[in-house]
Amino acid sequence: MSFTIQAKQELNRVARKRTCCRTAELAALFRAAGSFHIKARAEYGLHASFGLSATARTAISLVRSFDLPIEVRVFDEVRLGPHKRYEIHLEGGARLVQFLNEIGVLSDSMSLQERMPPRIIRKPCCQASFLRGAFIASGSVSEPGAPAHLEIYSGSEAFLETLGDAAGSLELTLSLNQRRRNPAVYSKNLQSIRDFLVTVGAHQAALKFEERAIMSSVRSDANRLANCDQANAARCSRAAARQIQAIEKLQGSGGWERLSGVLIDIAELRLAHPSATIAELGQMADPPLGKSAVNHRLRRLVALANVRL
Repeated sequence: MSFTIQAKQELNRVARKRTCCRTAELAALFRAAGSFHIKARAEYGLHASFGLSATARTAISLVRSFDLPIEVRVFDEVRLGPHKRYEIHLEGGARLVQFLNEIGVLSDSMSLQERMPPRIIRKPCCQASFLRGAFIASGSVSEPGAPAHLEIYSGSEAFLETLGDAAGSLELTLSLNQRRRNPAVYSKNLQSIRDFLVTVGAHQAALKFEERAIMSSVRSDANRLANCDQANAARCSRAAARQIQAIEKLQGSGGWERLSGVLIDIAELRLAHPSATIAELGQMADPPLGKSAVNHRLRRLVALANVRL
């Protein structure tokens, strides 16, 4: 089961208690996956098609809370692999017209509305329900661990703009992608996707994204520390090689006898322990020396060797 389906399954289990929120979610469901039909004898039709049975059940439950008759049809779909599609059909006269007005399909003058009426997503709870309905109808989200990507697609730019406005009111960021096929609102930011999932009610899915963010952070820190340690080791190795080369040149140039006792002591320690760090050389000295003292004496040896070159 894909992560998108897992998230949608979780969202379909969310309790819908408020009438205003059920209205907002239905508005998004039918805008994202439905079509409106004007039929003969002053009758209308509203149809919606879903690829997930749980989403179809959610839509059916929400419609029935408005006491409307509903017809359900199941079809075998062969495109992109065999699966089923679930269609719900609402048809009727005055009661359906009232419902279409309530969910923002028809205006008060009974004309078709392209934009969503502000009253449907006026409150934050309704904005979250609206985003949830849109996502379970036509949204997708990447698997945790893959490049972060969440999107909700629709052929209606007005609907996508409404989604962006609703998200913005909840301090979420959804950008509009006006591509030729399947335009969508989307986010590629891991934190924004996690916040979106929390807002619409997919808390378990959000936790998985949080785990991914933590693992990514830990992995990044580990890589950074490993790279830092590797770089430090490489610098220490190059410095030790220069110091040993300088000491050997001093020994071969006749200047060794003129070195002070403290320089000879540290030079002999370096030759005896070529891979030791500055701190380790200081601990081996008698008496023990600090890092700055050891470093100063080794620098002095390198400088003397360079002068003699």
